[in-house]
Amino acid sequence: MALLEIRNVSRRFGDFAAVDNISLSIEAGEFFTLLGPSGCGKTTLLRMIAGFDLPDSGQILLDGVDLVGIPPEQRPVCTVFQNYALFPHMTVSANIAFPLKMAKVPADQIRTRVEEALEDVRLTGFAARFPHELSGGQRQRVAVARALVSRPKLLLLDEPLSALDAKLREQMQIELINLQKEVDITFVYVTHDQGEALALSHRIAVMNRGNVEQLDEPSRIYSYPRTRFVADFIGTCNLLDGAIASVDGASMKLDVPGLGLVKSALPSEAAVGRKGTLALRPEKIHISAEISTDTAENHFKGFVKELLYLGDVTVYIVQTEGGTTIEALLANSAAGRAKFFEVGDMVDIAWQFDAGHFLYE
Repeated sequence: MALLEIRNVSRRFGDFAAVDNISLSIEAGEFFTLLGPSGCGKTTLLRMIAGFDLPDSGQILLDGVDLVGIPPEQRPVCTVFQNYALFPHMTVSANIAFPLKMAKVPADQIRTRVEEALEDVRLTGFAARFPHELSGGQRQRVAVARALVSRPKLLLLDEPLSALDAKLREQMQIELINLQKEVDITFVYVTHDQGEALALSHRIAVMNRGNVEQLDEPSRIYSYPRTRFVADFIGTCNLLDGAIASVDGASMKLDVPGLGLVKSALPSEAAVGRKGTLALRPEKIHISAEISTDTAENHFKGFVKELLYLGDVTVYIVQTEGGTTIEALLANSAAGRAKFFEVGDMVDIAWQFDAGHFLYE
């Protein structure tokens, strides 16, 4: 049996369905992420698991016990908030000890458990400091330690890294992965950052307008999106709309307006005339001054309309002869300064027939 089960949970605010009849399950020891844009319902769902909000219908079962109606302080669940919510006038040790004191845990046990929590988050030696004397990453770890000290069955994290700069955020992602493995507590993590979700999670629930669009492992969500929304929201993706023009063995040809015939792997239930979208990641596209027509099944000419240099890669927006724009990536891996194309340069783009993933309308 799953540790946490969400069964047909809904939450409405007037006519707006923030969470619309969602069902999902989370296993013990899992790092599970609720991912989606602002307003998709992910934080509302997290708040209902924590007990800060109540569902209008449905069940939230933890180890088979329905949490609906149980006050937040009586749930074996702890939350790490976006702003960490540390008490500025308390030391690190006092902040961590606070929930134990509220639970009237004996003083000698509090000392031991605070020391263990500090060791878990690698902050031994910081017990006497105050929050203002800590870096953002250290404050985040104190907030996690305060949540872990109560030994919850479930740790909820509401965008805890959003206030950190990019480099520190990357460091803290690694810290969270290692910490979750060490303490072996189930994490339910909320974020709108796709890269963060892909890096951290065992599984991801991609949410949109109060619904779960796809629940899967990160690699499958990225490579095999089930809906156009997921393909477009997760990373960067070329979305080529068209109708199936022909079927041949394990492949088909898609008639894409402004581009022409595009060869693709054959999806299930393919039929000539059926419409859909080919989701094609930019890193799957080869871009060069000239590409032999023998090297790939799909081959088009165009010119560089725009480019974006990102250091490790350059993003090229190529406009094909038919007027369609295709985004491609080129790694800047050459020694010294890589050779870049410039805006206006003529280029060839190509990709293998099985590089994309076809989605039906």
